[in-house]
Amino acid sequence: MSISSDKLTKEVILEKLSDGTERSRLQTGDINTRMLDSLDKMNKTSVNRSYREIPANGFKGKVSRLVKRLMRRLTFWYVEPCMMQQTEYNCANNIFSAETNSELNSLRSRMSNVEKHGEDIAALSGSLARSNEAIGETNRRLDTCEDKTAELAAAVNALKRRLEGYEKYAYINSGGNDMLSMSDAAVAALSFSQSGEDAIIRYIFKASCIDPSGISYLDLGANHAAELSNTYSFYLSGARGVLVDANPVLAKELREKRPGDKVVNRCISDIPGTKLDFYIMSGDGLSTVDYEAAQGFIKANPSLSIERTESVDSVTIDELISEYFPDKAPEIMNIDIEGMELTVLKMIDFSKFRPMVIICEMIEYKNCISVGEKNQEILSFMKSAGYEEYAFTGINSIFIDSKREGRA
Repeated sequence: MSISSDKLTKEVILEKLSDGTERSRLQTGDINTRMLDSLDKMNKTSVNRSYREIPANGFKGKVSRLVKRLMRRLTFWYVEPCMMQQTEYNCANNIFSAETNSELNSLRSRMSNVEKHGEDIAALSGSLARSNEAIGETNRRLDTCEDKTAELAAAVNALKRRLEGYEKYAYINSGGNDMLSMSDAAVAALSFSQSGEDAIIRYIFKASCIDPSGISYLDLGANHAAELSNTYSFYLSGARGVLVDANPVLAKELREKRPGDKVVNRCISDIPGTKLDFYIMSGDGLSTVDYEAAQGFIKANPSLSIERTESVDSVTIDELISEYFPDKAPEIMNIDIEGMELTVLKMIDFSKFRPMVIICEMIEYKNCISVGEKNQEILSFMKSAGYEEYAFTGINSIFIDSKREGRA
């Protein structure tokens, strides 16, 4: 369909209908066709052909009607087209106005949506930018948290170690009176040995399906009741045994803090019923009946000294075995008699008396850590007696009876 309106009318309509953007759209043909049809019809409307009756009464009336008809016919070619034009114009104008309003409302709605979407896009862009910043900040915090987590884990482990030390200290100073307040697992986690020997032996018993609470022990050179003790952890678990120490002060401590054990305040010797000089040193675990050994300790560490000498009764290994282990050897035998370990081992008749585990000090005293040193004579002797070295802690060797069933 072609638009018959003149160029000026079209320009005015286009100007009224839209801004520059929509005007370009209308000029390219994207326009409401009903609206243009109505506009075309308005332009073509030119004739009103409606007819009305002319009343006539009498002669004059008939003459009047004739004149009127004549006048109407004379003016028909002009007046009626104007009426028809106006009528059709009005109809087309109504349709055009309705379509124009609809089109304008549609344009306003589209413009509103565009503006709204623009605002939404701008808001979303802002939110996205803020989200990216938040994500970046979160990532930075996560990196910091990972570093802090590692630091906290190290701190927690350090606190656990300190707590274990406090628990151990509490047991040492309470004499085990608080033992019932802790679980078996908590007691088992405590190590009182100098280098973890009791923990290693617990593993041996676990692998051999032996309940630590039912074992017995013979501790030669027991020293303190708990501190640096290889048997106190088992005492807390319910095990009982015999503690031998020539120092009267330490013997008293052993009786007070380990009342469930048998305490023998004598020196180990191969001669029964004799009195021996026992040299009590200023350093823990160094007292001995061997005067030359005592002088060697002082030479290695000038801060040491012999505090006093006690005359102590002797006891042989056979006497201890006959009195305390006549039927069954203990599961653990600990030997820490400064410089006399090999002598004591040779006193034992291993054909009759075979502890499952023997802990033996293997190095000479030095005022520093010894590395790579071990008493080879003891190793050779234990091998000949049917014992194998299971572990060496840098101070003590732990030997296991190779003839014992259920070895770890």
